[in-house]
Amino acid sequence: MTTRRPLVIVSGAFSELPQGDSIVGASPSIVSNPSGLYLAGSDLGIDGSAIASGNAAIALGVTALASGNAALVVGGDALAAGTAALASGNAALSDLGSKVSKAGDVVSGTLVVDSQSYGTITTFVGSGVINLDFSAANNHEVTLEGNSTLGAPVSPSGGQSGAVVIRQDGTGSRTLSYSGGWSFAGGAAPTLTTTASGVDLLIYYVGSPTEITASTILDVQGA
Repeated sequence: MTTRRPLVIVSGAFSELPQGDSIVGASPSIVSNPSGLYLAGSDLGIDGSAIASGNAAIALGVTALASGNAALVVGGDALAAGTAALASGNAALSDLGSKVSKAGDVVSGTLVVDSQSYGTITTFVGSGVINLDFSAANNHEVTLEGNSTLGAPVSPSGGQSGAVVIRQDGTGSRTLSYSGGWSFAGGAAPTLTTTASGVDLLIYYVGSPTEITASTILDVQGA
């Protein structure tokens, strides 16, 4: 049987113990190892120094972990601050009682509009009794296809105002009479333009649900 020298790890590589070398520990004594594998020399920490150094590094790692935990604690404070901010936001949401909703709230103070403000325009094409829906819009457009009557509007509100564009169809000669609270200066209803595709503009103000004062701009050209 061939006699072999023990295996050692030198600079991270396995090799046989060089002829004449010995394996030492903290004191100059032979270190036995039943496996036949040894760490050679103090460079690789057989004396425990490297391990001690590693332990120090591990200790630093524990300190770093402690620092991380501290950071997590600070994170908890940040979450607490976020909760406070959320509470502030909730307070703002709870204050909606003083805000204007979409569904017809009353503005008690002065309302200033810095930009454009406008409403929808409803349209009607036909003839007969025409009852414009004042709850749906302030401004309306009517195209007459036959002799008609502008009757009482649906759900007018006192203080409401707007305009009604009145168009003749391609035939023209359509007449329009008024009922249901419409009134004009001098008590005389206007005679509309009757040419084909003629256009008139009726401007109104609702004094009360049964009192609608109106005036007309006749024969609007280019409309």
